[in-house]
Amino acid sequence: MAEINWALALAVAPLVGFIGMFAGGFWGVGCGWLVVPSMLVFFHCTPMQAAGIGLLQMVPSIIGTVCKEAPSIGWSRSSIGRNLVVPMAIGSLLTSFAGKPINEFFHERCGSTAIMIGFGAFMFVVGVQTLFGRARRYGDETPLTFTARSRALAFIGGLGAGVFSSGLGVGGAMVFRPVLASGFKTTELDTARCVRFLLLTTTLVGGINYLFNSPNGFDPKILTLSLAIALGGAIGFPLGAKAHYTVVRSGYAPMAQRSFAIICAIVFTNSALVVLGYEKLSRYIMFAAAILLIAFLSAWTLIARRNLLKRHIDS
Repeated sequence: MAEINWALALAVAPLVGFIGMFAGGFWGVGCGWLVVPSMLVFFHCTPMQAAGIGLLQMVPSIIGTVCKEAPSIGWSRSSIGRNLVVPMAIGSLLTSFAGKPINEFFHERCGSTAIMIGFGAFMFVVGVQTLFGRARRYGDETPLTFTARSRALAFIGGLGAGVFSSGLGVGGAMVFRPVLASGFKTTELDTARCVRFLLLTTTLVGGINYLFNSPNGFDPKILTLSLAIALGGAIGFPLGAKAHYTVVRSGYAPMAQRSFAIICAIVFTNSALVVLGYEKLSRYIMFAAAILLIAFLSAWTLIARRNLLKRHIDS
């Protein structure tokens, strides 16, 4: 624990958590893309520690919002919760336990470059599909006709998300979101709520897996920095979720769904720079992108709020 600079931890970590988790709350995703490089730059963590912190910090940051939104997902026999969220959660729980060993296995066999190329290619495809795919409008309803096949596909998606999340420390939403929005045609509001719920399953199991699987067993550095980041994340995540609701209600639902491509572009850029040998530069670009992103989302929310107020006055 002596290696942690406490002044830096209390000054920087909550700020990183707030900025990253505000964006996370908006799209229902994690903020490993910002937390992981921050841990490498400011606190000299190992890649495994950074991945563990990126996961574990999300639990206290999102649990309040998830508990509040869970009833609105719906859990009846024909609901999204019973037919899509539950199979995905079970699948992600099963593979989240294996995330760290899988991470180590591929690093040893393939090397970090091959992993980053695959990761970047995946994010590029998701970003393009998100940007040009059909987006749902506010007021549209999610199709509620589910079959054994759809539940099986949801389970398979959960398996992939669990490996993706715990293996890279970035949260399974990068898989959950396109599977729900594009695969099952869920509305933007339903997608965000379901993904926030599913984040809790992958990050809790994956984070604990890293916390208790260091060479010395329990890793106090992971726990301490996770809690420090969560001080800001617990404020940023619910604010981001509220901002998303405001934006969607004001008529920007299709744009809100497509705007997830921004996160895909940021992550793809980071992967490309790492592969090209500009790893240190990529970390600082992530910080700049995070600041610009929080400014963009804040301005968009203010515009949406004014539109709602104007609509209320006109009516």
